[in-house]
Amino acid sequence: MPNIGLFRLYPLVPLCASVICGIVFSRAVVGLAEHVDVAAGTFLAFFAIAFLFGRMPRTQTVAILLAGFMFAVTLMAYQERTLRVDIPYEETVTEGVVADEPVERGRIVRFDMIVTSGALSGHSVRVALLKDTVERRYASIRVGSGISFCSRLEPPANFMESNFDYVTYLHSRDIVATTFVYFRNWSAVKVDSESLGFFQRARIGALSLRRELLSHYRSLGLEGQDFAVVAAMTLGDKSALSSATRDVYSVTGASHILALSGMHLGIIYALLSFLSLGRRYSTFRECLLLIAIWAYVILVGMSPSVLRSALMISVYSIAGLTGRSRMSVNALAFAAIVLLVSNPLVLFDIGFQLSFAAVAFILVFQPALGGIISYKFQQRHPFVRWAWQLFLVSMLAQAGTMPLVAYYFGRLPVYSLLANFVVIPAATFILYSAVALFAFALVPAVQHFVAVALSFVVNILNSVLSFVASLPCASVDGLSINAMQVVLFYVIMVCIGCLLSLYGRRLQSARGWGG
Repeated sequence: MPNIGLFRLYPLVPLCASVICGIVFSRAVVGLAEHVDVAAGTFLAFFAIAFLFGRMPRTQTVAILLAGFMFAVTLMAYQERTLRVDIPYEETVTEGVVADEPVERGRIVRFDMIVTSGALSGHSVRVALLKDTVERRYASIRVGSGISFCSRLEPPANFMESNFDYVTYLHSRDIVATTFVYFRNWSAVKVDSESLGFFQRARIGALSLRRELLSHYRSLGLEGQDFAVVAAMTLGDKSALSSATRDVYSVTGASHILALSGMHLGIIYALLSFLSLGRRYSTFRECLLLIAIWAYVILVGMSPSVLRSALMISVYSIAGLTGRSRMSVNALAFAAIVLLVSNPLVLFDIGFQLSFAAVAFILVFQPALGGIISYKFQQRHPFVRWAWQLFLVSMLAQAGTMPLVAYYFGRLPVYSLLANFVVIPAATFILYSAVALFAFALVPAVQHFVAVALSFVVNILNSVLSFVASLPCASVDGLSINAMQVVLFYVIMVCIGCLLSLYGRRLQSARGWGG
């Protein structure tokens, strides 16, 4: 790519945009799976043009962007072909392995299952199982359990009057069918794990280990919603969260701490960096840190927001070793490209969109806006620096996600900036305490003390958020906007952000660099 303009500053951003455009375009094309060969041939043609016209920068740049566009189209066509399966119309016996932690909702237990036999073998099915309240056989279902049931499988369908694309959400997880199972129509069976793929077996093994760690939490006295919050924040298991707790965190704008993301992995990476020995950017040390981070990512289920964070941290770590700028929009674009190439449907995942929107706003606008308050003044007053940076990051993250939250959930929290002054320090303490719980496994007295302190802080956090949620006008509900309005809101906010950034840069120039 030529070293001019946007390509010089952020060479991967236009390429990422072309890939995204290719994925969005593919969603509007009917019967794309029938033309995989044509899409692949067109991609190869543009790639060859980009390679052959190296001495013509503008032609090469256009060819690269078109190649990225057609590569995304090819991926989507192949994905659509892969997800095409023949679902039987009559009731059929299906056998498989439970692939995630069952979630109880009223009289239903919901879980995903990897099918190991029949036409859907290798794919996943979302199961809603009616509880047997007398024998409670459903309580024995866990990650890795083999089950067989007789029911009718149905293709996924979207919810009425909702902007949430449930079908794409399921397809992004390779779920090709849903089913309702009566409590008498299933039984436990032994399934040969060799029928599963390597990554499927690895993920199920990691989630089984997570279940053991969650049991350890309970053995230390964590119960109820205190346990549920700790499980969600540290191990990514939200199955124990009640509807009331979810609603409190949603109303207060604190839902982001219940979904593992960059903040959580950043805190863990900082803690591991502090505890590790050796030179600051030792290659061996950074490799150990990255192995620990990616092992944690696998343990918590590899959600898009966690994968994005792990990729960003990996770029941060490698760039630190090479002496380059460690965190930039270019690194964010790289993380997006990797995730979209591995699974293009992840673009339509709400967590993916919220995570990238928040980080993009922070990376683009924080450097300029951070200087609105003099850096010299911030250095002389550490508390002011902490409060200002916390406020700025929270405000930018909220601004970046606000249109998407309104679009998908029809709600905007009013006191989220205020709540973050409690939420973020509490989340940091909870994550550090969780690490300490396992670090002091051989010292029961210390471990018990940490567990008591952890339970106390979580209880205080839940109480504070419940109070904030009870305040008048805690959230604006009933919002209804369309996709075009979301785009318009982002255009307006980017313009406002650019004006504020220009103001911040002028202040920095007037004070002198670092003034």
